Amino acid sequence: MPVSKKKKVKNSTIRRVSAYLFRYKGLFWLTIGLAASMAAMEIAVPIAIQRIFDGLKETNALEGLLYGVGLITLLYLGSEIFNSLRIRVNNTLEQRVLLEMRRDLHSKLLRLPVSFYDQRKSGEISSRVIEDVAAVERALLDGTEQGTGAILRIVGITTVLFYMQPFLAWFVFLPVPILLIVGIFYSKRSRKIWKGVRESAGDLNSLLVEDIQGNRLIQTFGLQDRESARFEERAEDLRSKTLHAMYRWSIYSPATSLVTKLGFLSIVGVGGYLVLQNTADFTMGKLIAFFILANMLYQPISQLHGLNHLIAAGRASGERVFEILDAEIAVDEPAQPEPLPSGPIEVAFEKVRFEYPGRPAVLDNFELTLEANKVTALVGHTGAGKSTVANLAMRTHDVSEGTVKLSGVDIRKLSLGELHDKVGHVAQDPFLFEGTVRDNMTLAKADASEAEVLHALEKACALDFVEALPDGLDTNIGEKGIRLSQGEKQRLTIARVLLKNPPLVILDEATASVDTITERKIQEALEHLMEERTVLIIAHRLSTVHRADKIVVMEGGQIIESGDHNKLLEQKGHYADLWRHQSDLIPEYA
Repeated sequence: MPVSKKKKVKNSTIRRVSAYLFRYKGLFWLTIGLAASMAAMEIAVPIAIQRIFDGLKETNALEGLLYGVGLITLLYLGSEIFNSLRIRVNNTLEQRVLLEMRRDLHSKLLRLPVSFYDQRKSGEISSRVIEDVAAVERALLDGTEQGTGAILRIVGITTVLFYMQPFLAWFVFLPVPILLIVGIFYSKRSRKIWKGVRESAGDLNSLLVEDIQGNRLIQTFGLQDRESARFEERAEDLRSKTLHAMYRWSIYSPATSLVTKLGFLSIVGVGGYLVLQNTADFTMGKLIAFFILANMLYQPISQLHGLNHLIAAGRASGERVFEILDAEIAVDEPAQPEPLPSGPIEVAFEKVRFEYPGRPAVLDNFELTLEANKVTALVGHTGAGKSTVANLAMRTHDVSEGTVKLSGVDIRKLSLGELHDKVGHVAQDPFLFEGTVRDNMTLAKADASEAEVLHALEKACALDFVEALPDGLDTNIGEKGIRLSQGEKQRLTIARVLLKNPPLVILDEATASVDTITERKIQEALEHLMEERTVLIIAHRLSTVHRADKIVVMEGGQIIESGDHNKLLEQKGHYADLWRHQSDLIPEYA
């Protein structure tokens, strides 16, 4: 990447992260104000100490000593009060920024296309939401708040030092150019290293999530040693990269500390000489104050170098966070949505072309009409384009060319909310959230009564097993419905769509993963679901297809046969061959 482009990316990340901070300008400036007040009181302490030591030879030395000690006590007390308030305000700001970033990231993740998740591991994504956001927040708030506090101290102390003894003050700053050069060099080199650390952490987290989700398979196949070896490999990679990052820090941190100590040593030598020569009335009290102030000056300078380490890690995490926030959303909400006409829905594909990024067209000049309140089935081998047709009907993607219309309205002109209300989907692999049966059912209709829920379960042939559960509707079914069988999960998802009662239903391989007895129950549930609705069925198995009003056979993104079951059998074509091979597997024909 060219240097100018790298700089642009870096500045963009810093600017965008800072935008979150300035959503709360009041809290931010209050934090800075409290930090400045605390710094002012701390800087006043060495000046008070100087007055005490310089006044020890005066006649009222004891009175001056007591007054000075009292003043310093008040300064320390005031400084810690401001510090306590600063911590509270800063923590409030920190948690609000964390919430905003995670909320934006989660919202974006919910709107990203399925293809985004197909290309990434779930654990790696969760690592960005939890760990990378936290790293960005630490760099943002600690970097800004501590960095600003350090700069305020440096400015304040520098002013006092030059006021007290300009000549000696220059010796305080001898190490600064070296510190700046080393700091810039470290920052540039460490950002890439810390990005590698964050990526390795994401890979390790992804494997951990995968092993937890696939625990049954691991135990069944005795894969514990294999998975332990994979975990060991990724954990070792993370350890190695982290040690590499810390190795650089182990050189950088002591080196900067040594430079500051050499600067402090020059103050001791030159300052001691000035006291001995009584140059410019430079007293022992001033030298002591100078020592304290110089030490206070090097602390924020060292703090800024420490923040270099934090900011480098935060910048690397920021790039990973904004990679998600910058990802393209597959579909956009129309600026002025058109209403969908009431009544049954007809779906029309008109001269549709669609291709996934970087791949050949799946559909080209594709035309198909799903008649209102009719059942249309798509049949064909894997890769024929069946699921793509279903995805376009649900608008998980937009067509490359042509249009998809619902009851005459371009699907891109419908509000996403209305479209989602009108479409129900039963997938091959049913997904249930952790929670109760009732929780999962009412996702379809939040205000559904218990009677409505039970009626939907009954029509889906699911009421019998739900009533047999320990707590009925209020039984917790576990993560992804782990406490239910595959057939029970499928019937529950059918019941959920029945409760939603959409005019358009898409069944995607709804009986592909169940046994024959379970299939009979699901078929009965599907019969209820398909009543008085426009239905699109995607299937390899023909058990739900032969009753469809229209069967469409696809191959290579094109329609090669179309008609009802009997008509296609008479043609003795592709569908007839499929039927001949599968009819003995269909319960009523076996």
